[in-house]
Amino acid sequence: MRSLAAPALLATLLTACAPHTVRVATPQGPIDLDQFLASHQLADEGGIRADQIGRTEGASYHIVQVHGGEKPHRHETHDLMVFVLRGHGVLTRPAGRAPLQQGDAAVVPRGEPHWFASEGAFPAVSLVVFAPPLDAPDAVPVEQR
Repeated sequence: MRSLAAPALLATLLTACAPHTVRVATPQGPIDLDQFLASHQLADEGGIRADQIGRTEGASYHIVQVHGGEKPHRHETHDLMVFVLRGHGVLTRPAGRAPLQQGDAAVVPRGEPHWFASEGAFPAVSLVVFAPPLDAPDAVPVEQR
């Protein structure tokens, strides 16, 4: 007599290993991250791309892609919350280097020098919240020590 447990276990394992569709819920509706990235591609040479996906009176919300590394900088008038949605890398700040990967978050207070470098073959992708809302570029270069 053949066991039904083996096919059920195999189906469970295959479902558990299937890629997870990341969605970002915004007031305008959910964003499927794969579809968003397909229509907002980072340049072939890498770098950084930030696309605003929402805004409130108190904050603006951006999907940020980094392939390679940012230049050291600080934000004069904005606090940041960073939620890593895909990929991994290292956030460098005065307190030291913090490895970040999918599911991790970081808080960067205004005025704090920092930079992020992705590690891996593909860009790191994050949901970044600027408070107050970002109205103009606010990245002030700082010297790397």
